[in-house]
Amino acid sequence: MTVLSLFPAIIAAVRAVEEAIPGSGNGKAKLDIILNSVLAIGEAAKSMVPIITSVIGVVVAGLNAAGVFKKGESK
Repeated sequence: MTVLSLFPAIIAAVRAVEEAIPGSGNGKAKLDIILNSVLAIGEAAKSMVPIITSVIGVVVAGLNAAGVFKKGESK
């Protein structure tokens, strides 16, 4: 399993967590939800956490830049 093959799932997870916890100021909690979910998959996923964390950062930055997530806005 490669991170690239997980890319659609990572985007979906980021969007789902953002929908569940909208707005800014909860980035650490949102990241923890996704990473802890990955770790729940099993021991093999543990080695992927640093890469997945980086990919999540890229995805969030890209979605923020595209205006998908509006900072400070609550739903």
